[in-house]
Amino acid sequence: MGLLLLIAVFVFFGVALILLAFVGLRNNLVRERNELGKAWTNVDQLLKQRRDELPRLIGTCRSYLTSETGVFDFIAAARSVEQKAVPAEKARAAAELTQALNRLFAVADRNRELSLDTSYRQLKKQLLILEERINAEMERFRAQANAYNARLRGFAGGLAGRAAGLRQQPTPTVPPNSQN
Repeated sequence: MGLLLLIAVFVFFGVALILLAFVGLRNNLVRERNELGKAWTNVDQLLKQRRDELPRLIGTCRSYLTSETGVFDFIAAARSVEQKAVPAEKARAAAELTQALNRLFAVADRNRELSLDTSYRQLKKQLLILEERINAEMERFRAQANAYNARLRGFAGGLAGRAAGLRQQPTPTVPPNSQN
């Protein structure tokens, strides 16, 4: 009887330990998913901040670059696509807007009067700083998404994730040659 009781106690504590580990893993995965959501919110806020600065930049450039309507149309179209894009497509749309901005900067910098305009230089500096922050936050998000997805692909993480209804998160990809 004593041996049977000892085995039952070990089995009970073994099952309890496994359940506690499972619950802990599930809670960690939920926490990581929530942190991933916060990381994407940071990216999205920076993208919105950049979109909000564009009308000022275009207004400043338009008076100097009257013959360059194609560049402005390209930026307006890219801005509109990025604004309406769902999160899974937002990285590609943001990269296209970055390309449009780089095109505008290239054209604007060839115009001597505009390149000397204080307002243009300040706006360009602000937008370039925003671009750096967007790239850094996007890389941070990708790293977190890759780590989260890797944990869900593991055996224990997969079991805990499925039990909690967690799914892998899409990792935004950027087309080649689209970053600064």
